[in-house]
Amino acid sequence: MIDSSHKQVGVLIALFVIINTALVCWADLLPFIDLPNHLAEAAIFKLHEPGNHLSLYYQPAPWYFPNTFHTVFSSLFPSVEWGNRIFHVLYIVLLQGSVYVVIRELNGNPWYGLLAILFTYNYNVTFGFVGFAISIPAIILLFYTTVLYLRTGRLYLNVVIALILILLFFMHAQNALFGLIIYGLLIIYHFRRSLKRALIHCATVPIPLVLLIVAWWFSRAPEQEEASTFQYLIEYYSSTYFNNILLRSGIAVFDNFQLFAGKAGLIVALLFFTCVLLPPVAMKVWRVPAALVASPNVVYASIFFGVSTLCYLFAPDRLPGQTPIFQRFCTIVILSAIILLSLLLRYPLKRWVKYFVLVTVAVYTGLWSEYIVTFNRVNRDFTPTLFDGLNTEKPLAGLIYNNTFRGRKVYIHFPNYYIVWKTGIAASKIIDYRFGVVRRSEKGGSLPIYNELIGEYYTPEPEYSKVIYLLVRGHAPVSPDANLSGFQIIKKSGPWRVFQNTQRF
Repeated sequence: MIDSSHKQVGVLIALFVIINTALVCWADLLPFIDLPNHLAEAAIFKLHEPGNHLSLYYQPAPWYFPNTFHTVFSSLFPSVEWGNRIFHVLYIVLLQGSVYVVIRELNGNPWYGLLAILFTYNYNVTFGFVGFAISIPAIILLFYTTVLYLRTGRLYLNVVIALILILLFFMHAQNALFGLIIYGLLIIYHFRRSLKRALIHCATVPIPLVLLIVAWWFSRAPEQEEASTFQYLIEYYSSTYFNNILLRSGIAVFDNFQLFAGKAGLIVALLFFTCVLLPPVAMKVWRVPAALVASPNVVYASIFFGVSTLCYLFAPDRLPGQTPIFQRFCTIVILSAIILLSLLLRYPLKRWVKYFVLVTVAVYTGLWSEYIVTFNRVNRDFTPTLFDGLNTEKPLAGLIYNNTFRGRKVYIHFPNYYIVWKTGIAASKIIDYRFGVVRRSEKGGSLPIYNELIGEYYTPEPEYSKVIYLLVRGHAPVSPDANLSGFQIIKKSGPWRVFQNTQRF
């Protein structure tokens, strides 16, 4: 019966992957906030050559720096947009596949594990945090490989673990450290009666990762001055943390609230979160035998869940030059909880639970399909032709006043498509992020700091008078104090307008 359930669930996961592969490959635009930033980084990395106009403004980091996985991966394809599509398909396959193989290995309930699908388009994906998003299945696979080694003792798995830790560094350095903690605690628990063996594992397997971090640290360029991280954390935990402790309850809605604006989105997100809790409560999971709770498999899963939860509960909201922090862990907490609870849900599974899971997953797939399809229909006017005829060696900046879709600021980084589609020069946040993979080059200092959150109405942007083109969505810059009187409309498509600086062109 268990084998039959695994086959049925495997087929359903494959069907979900096929549907979403078609959806991602069909969509011209994906409604993920920071994604245009990362597409621009990939385009710069791919097309950057000494002497060309891109190299005069942008300097990409070497491929062996942290957080470069999406940049390098997408740049390997003829089109970085197609590279990005394949990247997101790979993410979907790895996320669902990693949860499935862990539950299968630990003898969990595969039908309950199917609810992991409800967190495919999670907080990190919809915010466009591509590095953190792809690192989630990598962490689950790190957990799986470590457990497999502890169960079988196969030495080659230590090499696989070391490689996954290196991949995590390229995906998101923060999660490389997170994965290292999970690995260390699993090793310490398993070899608790032989501290020497535990120390040998903890001291040897992470060596490649440690060497990579050291090499990066001494080869990186000096960062812009930021507030002391240590001083910031002291102030944060002595005041801000306790004042904002209730923000942690947002774990119930951080994933999936993006589907609708306002309260409707929060209600839908809360319902999907509740769907994870309903089967364990209905089946009285707290009545499982004590022997099962104390079994190694459950302890392994509990360590994974415990570390994830502690990171979510105690990580800061932000660090100097980096935000958000703790919110990103919400999905890992939920997925690790699904893995743990799947081990505690006993067979035979009540038939209504299967139907409940199927209906819930079908509704989720339908809602996200509608969201992405509608977003593309609404934005059918935003195409590469909007930038036809522009001198791509002249800089463009964005004034995105009307920046929301269903209540979320999904348009704020759309000026980056000038880089992606036309190899143009654009003022972008990518050159000002503390841990970004692109920096200002020789002429980059002339680009204004991009105001991504300009709001609904104009606020003075004196530096914008230096650019040649403005990409505008919403109210045109007609305010008397705009200092942009020399700009005239040269292109228009739906709500989008391109202005040209006639005084400097």
